[in-house]
Amino acid sequence: MIEFATILFFAILQSILGIGILFFGTPTLLLLGFPFAETLSVLLPASLAVSVFQVLGIGVPERDQVRMYVFWCLFPLAIALFSSLALGWDFELEAFVAAILLIYVVIRLSPRMEAVLHDTVCKLPKAWLVAIGTVHGLSNLGGGLLAIFAASRFEEKREVRGNIAFCYMCFAIIQLATLAYLRPDVMQFMQLGYAGLAIVVFIIVDWLVFGAILNPMFDRILTFVIGCYSALIFLKLFGVVGNAAAL
Repeated sequence: MIEFATILFFAILQSILGIGILFFGTPTLLLLGFPFAETLSVLLPASLAVSVFQVLGIGVPERDQVRMYVFWCLFPLAIALFSSLALGWDFELEAFVAAILLIYVVIRLSPRMEAVLHDTVCKLPKAWLVAIGTVHGLSNLGGGLLAIFAASRFEEKREVRGNIAFCYMCFAIIQLATLAYLRPDVMQFMQLGYAGLAIVVFIIVDWLVFGAILNPMFDRILTFVIGCYSALIFLKLFGVVGNAAAL
């Protein structure tokens, strides 16, 4: 089944970076014709399972950081998601997200520009978090912005992955609760199988791979993945990926 293949592949990335299942899985399934609600029902249980295991292994962020996530990111996400599903809103945010991600990749090539980005994130964290929550609630594409926020705010790979995982865990809980309330028809027993597969992948990858990756390599992998995601969205917008998938 395409759902299991999607989760299997992208759970490897999420086990290393903290993002992957929603990050790549959402455009993949949408491209294959899955409706938005069904896409969420497939990916969210698996993403939540991996995030929970990562948070248990690394620990919850500091209390002030958690408080900031709750008020400035999770509330906007819940409002945006509820409005999107209840009112049938359909926002085309792919171009905006792809452009931001591409700019980030370019910035990482220049130490001076990277320092400016770091200062911006540190000075305007609340604005960043509101944008992340709103974009994720409307399109499920906030993972890229969250990765930029975490990579710019923290230096050690465990901190980066831990903060991303905590936010993704909260994202998934809110999204699943909203989905179960508004679209109970898409909630199925098969979702436990998706979560189980993701947990198995995480245990294997975390044991064999994550510990062997040094911080500089982690940064390069994260930047590369963000660049690939940006390229994927642009290819979709220009119809290249869509045409290939239709053949």
